[in-house]
Amino acid sequence: MPNGGLGRGDTPLALRRNDFVKKTKTALLRNVAILIVSLLFLVVGSGFVYTDHLLGKINYVPEPKAQTGPLFDGTQSGATESAKSGMLGGLYHDDAVTNILLLGVDDYQARDTGRSDSMMLVSVDTRHKKLKSTSFMRDLYVAIPGRGSNKLNAAYSFNGGQVSGAEGVVSTIEANFGVDVDRFVIIDFKAFPKIIDRLGGVTITLTSGEAKLVNAYSDDRRHNLTAGTYNLSGAQALYYSRIRAIGDDYERTQRQRKVFESIVSKMKTSNLPTVLSALSDTLPLVTTNMTKNEVVSMAQNSLTYLNYPVSGHRVPGDGEFQPEALSVGEVLVPDLDKCKQSLASFLYESDLPDKVYQ
Repeated sequence: MPNGGLGRGDTPLALRRNDFVKKTKTALLRNVAILIVSLLFLVVGSGFVYTDHLLGKINYVPEPKAQTGPLFDGTQSGATESAKSGMLGGLYHDDAVTNILLLGVDDYQARDTGRSDSMMLVSVDTRHKKLKSTSFMRDLYVAIPGRGSNKLNAAYSFNGGQVSGAEGVVSTIEANFGVDVDRFVIIDFKAFPKIIDRLGGVTITLTSGEAKLVNAYSDDRRHNLTAGTYNLSGAQALYYSRIRAIGDDYERTQRQRKVFESIVSKMKTSNLPTVLSALSDTLPLVTTNMTKNEVVSMAQNSLTYLNYPVSGHRVPGDGEFQPEALSVGEVLVPDLDKCKQSLASFLYESDLPDKVYQ
């Protein structure tokens, strides 16, 4: 299992590789956050009547948790200064920081509830005027409330998938890492082939090994790819992004970054009818416990958010875990105290709550 920390035996090549991994993951987080916010902005910018039609395609679910107030309090004039921060129910909380958990979900077999193979916390920090993304490694070995200890990505399937599964991941992250998660967004991986095909494909450079696997296993009629640069279809790009037979999970993350970067590039150059057509196809594959008004509020302010500097974080960070082989497979056993401290410092900075929320 790849180790994100540096050991005594690391060579200069290993040091360069670790630096490359950090840059790769930061780029992936940045592009995903920008993509999500950009999509929401384009929905609102397309006109009120059609906006309401598109937003109606999203699967909205009620939020069972007690509310602490509307999201994005800090976007109102003067609201950031009066926004409260502190401990809320034992969790770090700040009214001016909205934490939204993005879950990329796929089912590999029929009647399988699937697993949340991609877990990313996107934080809109209006107090410090920043957009922050935190990636949670799927092989984290954590306590899943009511289910014992297992890999973090198992929390989704253990709790039945979809809404209950997302709530299970939220409660697991809150219980282990001590930060308040305000909302979740579930994105079915089936959305990616649809949006890629609507945008006319994505440009990806393949190695010979990657090309052979895409030829053999992607659900596409073209089977003559070799090493080189191609405009991949949605089916080809989806398989490419989750190749496991070559390299390790960090390389798999790099492939995902390339696909997301190409999607963002296509979004920026596509005309509005093409983008709206892609949204019409993919929004039904999005489920969230945000309300329609909260989605509109986020979208209306997305130009402001996109001008925020973007920063990335990973849980666990370097030196915050130990790799172990357990009955559930190879896992990352986190040092929870270190993970909590670094995550809270990243999200709340100098305003790290140290008193009871009042």
